[in-house]
Amino acid sequence: MSEEQKPIVDAAAAEHETYKGVEDFFLKNRNVILGALGVLVLAIGGYFGYKKLYMEPRILNAQNVITGAQNYYAKDSFDLALNGDGSVSGFIAIAEQYGNTPTGNMAHYYAGICYMNKADLDNAIKYLEDFKPGTDELAGITNAQLGHAYADKKDYTKAITLYKKAGDEANNNIQSPAYYKYAGDLMAEQQDLKGALEMYNKIKTMYPLSQEGQNIDIDISYAETKLGGK
Repeated sequence: MSEEQKPIVDAAAAEHETYKGVEDFFLKNRNVILGALGVLVLAIGGYFGYKKLYMEPRILNAQNVITGAQNYYAKDSFDLALNGDGSVSGFIAIAEQYGNTPTGNMAHYYAGICYMNKADLDNAIKYLEDFKPGTDELAGITNAQLGHAYADKKDYTKAITLYKKAGDEANNNIQSPAYYKYAGDLMAEQQDLKGALEMYNKIKTMYPLSQEGQNIDIDISYAETKLGGK
C-alpha cells in the first residue's frame, strides 16, 4: 500500500468503526430508543390534537357566547352583563367556563368594570387582578382601574402605587401622563407634596405635549408654593 493510500484507508476504517458502534448501540438499546420516539410522536400528536380539536372550538365558542353579555354591558345593564338572563351567559360564567381562552380572560376585565360601576369594590379588585392584559395599553388601563378601586376603599398608598404602575406599563403619550397625574393629585391630597411634585415634573419632562403636560405648570407652582411655606 502506498503512503498516499494509507490515510484514505485509515479514514475508511475509522468511519466503519464509528458506524459499527452506532449500530451496536442501537441494537442494544432499540427498545428504549423506539419507546422514546413513540412517546415523542404521541406528545406532538396530542398537542396538535388538543389545539385543533379542543382549544380552537372553545375559542370560537367563547367569542360567540360573550356577545350577549357585551350587549348588556353597552347598555349599562351591569347585573345582566355579569349574571346573564337565562339564555345569555354573563361575564362571571364565561370567565369560569372559558378562563383558558382569550375571551374568557377578557371576561374577567369586563366583570371587574361591571363591579366597579356597582360600587362592589372587593369583587371589582378580584376580577381585575385575575385579568391578564395582553398589551401595554390594557395593562395601563387595568392598573388605573385598580388604582381607582383602592382609592375608593381609602387605601391611598396602594392606589398611588397602582397609578404609578399604570403610567409605567402604559408607556405612551396619552395614557401615561394621565395616570401619573392621578398619582400626583392623590399624593397632593395626602399632603405628600414632594411625591406630587415628582410626578408633576415627570409629566413636564417626559410628556410636555400631552394635555396634562401643557397645564402641569399650575400644579408644579402649587406644590412648590406649599412646600416653600413649610
